[in-house]
Amino acid sequence: EQLAQLVSLGGWLRGTEALTALVLQNYSNQKAELLRQPALLDHFEKRLAGMSDDIRTNRMVVRMREGIEKIRPLVASEDTQISQKKVKEISIVSEELLKGLGR
Repeated sequence: EQLAQLVSLGGWLRGTEALTALVLQNYSNQKAELLRQPALLDHFEKRLAGMSDDIRTNRMVVRMREGIEKIRPLVASEDTQISQKKVKEISIVSEELLKGLGR
């Protein structure tokens, strides 16, 4: 089950990276709103926190948790728009994490 969660997280990261690329091609606030997925961030954070110590302390898993922590404030508040700058930041975090996974 833990491996399945990691695969799921990798798929979400890849999807997020692809979505940021599409949004940045022709930015609009409406398109950027597609990136607002706090429930998914909650889900992955809980799953990562609940993994066994040997997996949870793995360098790449630690980086994944840190990446989620970087993305969360960029998409969390429904009172603020996800600006083009924020979309670029989300893209960079996603790309870096995927590179670490060896894409």
